[in-house]
Amino acid sequence: MTDHLRPEPGSFSQTSSSSYESELARLLIPNTSWTLLLVRMPSFTPEEAVYIHEKWPGPRVIATRMESMLWPIVRDASRDTGGTRALPSVEVVSAPIEPPLLEALKRLWNAALLRTRFPPKAHVYLDGTSYHLGAFCRGVGSLTGRTWSPPPASRMAGLVDIGEKLTRYARGPEEQRASIADALIEESADLLQRFESEDAFGGPARG
Repeated sequence: MTDHLRPEPGSFSQTSSSSYESELARLLIPNTSWTLLLVRMPSFTPEEAVYIHEKWPGPRVIATRMESMLWPIVRDASRDTGGTRALPSVEVVSAPIEPPLLEALKRLWNAALLRTRFPPKAHVYLDGTSYHLGAFCRGVGSLTGRTWSPPPASRMAGLVDIGEKLTRYARGPEEQRASIADALIEESADLLQRFESEDAFGGPARG
């Protein structure tokens, strides 16, 4: 299993070819002008996302979470089982983000997404958690990629861990944000080095 993000079949957005993903994006990421994002889609618990929006009134981390799973509702609707179920509500929290952390996360997300590639062999994924990442890269545009239940100590697990810490940053009390931000900056820099040890084509980086 390659330690890279895999390409998305299409962008994870409200215009996704998957009705489930497009509805999930509409509910969890209603603001489409995000700078970077991570969407978490577990097999048995509610879906959630964390993303950064930079426009007025200033950069903010926004964490969203379905109060119950969306997938069974979309699945049943596609089977035309009769009747309609109300969509679950979405819990939303946010917190301001300072430039040092914002820039560290941008550099990391861009480095990971610029190295997106298909694995050598196709895999069938069953129960686990699917993660979708995206970032806006100046001069390139929107980049997206995905991973599935990454193994411990892998670069993909590092990305997921940073995304989970960013969610805690948004959800936690204000007095804890500075220490979480410091940890995120350090971890982002360390993981960035691991990505930049190879070039965007998979070979060793040249000094």
